[in-house]
Amino acid sequence: MGLGLKFHHEGDGSVWGDFFADPKFEGYLGIIHGGIVATLLDSAMTHCLLMKDIPAFTGRLSIRYSNPIRTGAVVRLEAKVIDESHKIFTLEGKAYVDGKKAASAVAKYMRSDSPNLRLDFHSVIPV
Repeated sequence: MGLGLKFHHEGDGSVWGDFFADPKFEGYLGIIHGGIVATLLDSAMTHCLLMKDIPAFTGRLSIRYSNPIRTGAVVRLEAKVIDESHKIFTLEGKAYVDGKKAASAVAKYMRSDSPNLRLDFHSVIPV
């Protein structure tokens, strides 16, 4: 079961995408599970690196939950690179519902030197 995420990239290197908060992802009744929210933000931030042809793994992910995401909502995901140093990239992600921040994240990713890592560019849509 995939999340069905499609991201659009902007000229500044940021990405955005929308996610429908299906009830199959709920934790408490009517509320999307926090682990799913973390996965959504991690996916958005990873796609910033994918579109730059940078294979990387999440090293640290810190989430701040501001408001619960109700099932049936459309979640706007946004992400951008905020720092890079050699093999370490720091990214920021945000999740909004109706223009109100529901969650935000800061993560560090480490570039992979593995030649066997396959990138999925089908889920990145140029705008």
